[in-house]
Amino acid sequence: MSEKEIKTVFRVHWAWNDDKEERWLENMARQGWHLERPRGLYYRFEKGEPAEMVYRMDYQGLRGSERKEYMGLFKDAGWEHVGEFGGWQYFRTRAGDGPVPEIYTDPQSRIAKYRRLLAFLMIILVVVWTQVIISWGRPHDSHDFWYSIRVIQIAMTVLMAYAVVRLAAKIRKIRKQDSRK
Repeated sequence: MSEKEIKTVFRVHWAWNDDKEERWLENMARQGWHLERPRGLYYRFEKGEPAEMVYRMDYQGLRGSERKEYMGLFKDAGWEHVGEFGGWQYFRTRAGDGPVPEIYTDPQSRIAKYRRLLAFLMIILVVVWTQVIISWGRPHDSHDFWYSIRVIQIAMTVLMAYAVVRLAAKIRKIRKQDSRK
C-alpha cells in the first residue's frame, strides 16, 4: 500500500476575501492537491488526480441538533464537508457542466453570513481593546514583558478594526449589487 503524499501550505485567510480563497482551493484541486483539512494558518492537502472541484466556505458556529441539520442540508445538496476552522465551514463538490453551484442563492443570505462574522469580530475587538486599556495602567519600560503584550494587543486591535471595516464594506457592496437588479 502506498503512502499518501501530503502538502502543507501556510496561508492567511482574510474573512472578506472568502471568494478569493475558494478560487485558490479550486485551483489547487485542478493541480491535483485536494484539501484534506484547514488548520488555522495553514492548509493540509492530499495529492490525487487533478479535478474540477467547487469549494465554498460558510461561517457558522452551530452546535448540537442545529449543526446536524445544517450539515444534513449540505450533504443532501451534494456538498462534502471538508473541514472547519474558527467557525469557517469548508465544503466542496465536483463541478458539473452547468452553472457553478452556490450555497447562498440570494444576497440576504450572503449578508447574513458576513453579519455573523462581523458580530464575532466585534466581540473580539471589544475584548482585545479592553485588555489594551487595562494594561495601559501598568508601569513598563521598553524591555518589560507587559510592554510587549501591549504592542501585540494594539496590533490585534488594529487588525480586528480593519477586518470589521472590510466586512462592512463587503456587506455594502452586496447590497449595492442587489439594488441594481
